Amino acid sequence: MSAPFQSRPLPEQGMFGRLFGRIHRDAMLAEAETLLADAADWADVTRDQIAEIETRYGARFKDAVKSDAMMLISRAATDMTAQQTVEGGAARLRKLAAALDLSGDAETVVLAKGRSALAEAAQLLIANDELTDDERAAYASAAEAVGIGADEAAAILSAAVEWRMSREIAAAVADDRLTADEEARIDSIGHALHARLEIDDATRDRLARAKKLWQVEQGELPEAPSPIALPSTERCLYAGYGQALEPRTRGRQSFTHSYGSGDIVLSTKRLIFNGGDKNFAIRLNTIVDYSVYDDGVEVRRASGKPLTFALGQKDEWFARIFERARREAG
Repeated sequence: MSAPFQSRPLPEQGMFGRLFGRIHRDAMLAEAETLLADAADWADVTRDQIAEIETRYGARFKDAVKSDAMMLISRAATDMTAQQTVEGGAARLRKLAAALDLSGDAETVVLAKGRSALAEAAQLLIANDELTDDERAAYASAAEAVGIGADEAAAILSAAVEWRMSREIAAAVADDRLTADEEARIDSIGHALHARLEIDDATRDRLARAKKLWQVEQGELPEAPSPIALPSTERCLYAGYGQALEPRTRGRQSFTHSYGSGDIVLSTKRLIFNGGDKNFAIRLNTIVDYSVYDDGVEVRRASGKPLTFALGQKDEWFARIFERARREAG
């Protein structure tokens, strides 16, 4: 038996079929499948052998039982592995299609199987996160063997690479953080696979946020542009605009005094207010207590009144950066 076919007994022609001389479709197909099953290799069945069956029934497969004959080709394609397909399998399917006189119709099936095989081959090629010139050449030969053009084959390989890179990115930012090692690995894989990955805006934003979150928590705090001059020994970690506030009392009345609006700068060593009625520069290591929010911070020193640096707008990063800078400055 030549898989995926099997010998089939010939069904009897019904009374009405005999009476009206109808083509016995089932018997015709049974003979064809039995011929394929009994052959040492179904690809060796010739057009002449199929034509003998057509002559006995006075009909051609492509006219009388086209859809059923196409199913025979589809079954042969389904039975093939990807490796078998690129190693001569596509040519064998085309031989079967030619024997059934269905070459044009079957080409869609053959190409679909070829694309599927190439996609699987591409996945195997990049499984080790590397793609050598020899592997690219072997892939090109496989594409040619199944009848897939160079441009389409390149698109299939690119899709596999994009899928691999997308998985690597998703795994890296699953915890919403992108470490320096993870970023280096993504770059390394992309270089090795010659990836030209088109990243959508949402993914790009997620990567940027994940990288910054890791930097703020564990990496080197990213430097921000400073609106004021800083000594060479300090880096600006955050810059915003807002007010400096101080609690005051007059008699029994308590109120908040504003020193006006100006630049609020957080450096690696100081919290600075520059502008309004007065400038402040508080060293982070002199802060004994604080209450931080996403729109500012109230700081308390060993002496003097507490000061509040109120940002003009909320910023989710301010509190994280301040706490890290304060911890390291102490």
